[in-house]
Amino acid sequence: MSHNHIENKALDKLEPTLEQNFKNAMRRLTSTVCLITTAHEGVWHGMTATAVTSVSTSPCSLLVCINESNVFHSVVSQSKCFCVNLLSTQHEELSGVFAGKRKGAARFEVGHWQAHSDGLPFLVDAQSSVFCDVDASWHYQTHTIFVGLVRDVHSAHPITPLLYQDGGYVGSSPLQPIAIQA
Repeated sequence: MSHNHIENKALDKLEPTLEQNFKNAMRRLTSTVCLITTAHEGVWHGMTATAVTSVSTSPCSLLVCINESNVFHSVVSQSKCFCVNLLSTQHEELSGVFAGKRKGAARFEVGHWQAHSDGLPFLVDAQSSVFCDVDASWHYQTHTIFVGLVRDVHSAHPITPLLYQDGGYVGSSPLQPIAIQA
């Protein structure tokens, strides 16, 4: 075996894979932490998510991406509706609760929850709660992309979103205007 072949094999082990590079890049994609909730046959369900984004204002719609191996996926598929609760900095504990620290209905023992007129659970003091009906869905690899047609929105003040960045929680703060010299 040549000396160059051995060096190339060693170099291959040191260079990160595309997957590692992608995960590293996504740590820089700061997102608002959300609790996605739904109700099915009178039972409340929920999960923590950051794979949420607006789609359009005409009609008002947003999308959520849910792993198909998550039990919550089948519940949303059956209920055909969900609520996106955008968390504020005071809700850091809730994010962990809905990410797995508690299971099932016990998740709703933390926080101030109410049932919307249609029965969907929503966090009363969330930054916003966006109520949606599933309008479309697409399977992609391990996830389903659900597009929700917005039918109601509740919002609170002040605006202090709980953000997820570089594997941890952060808050936001307004930037100071920078004077540009002419």
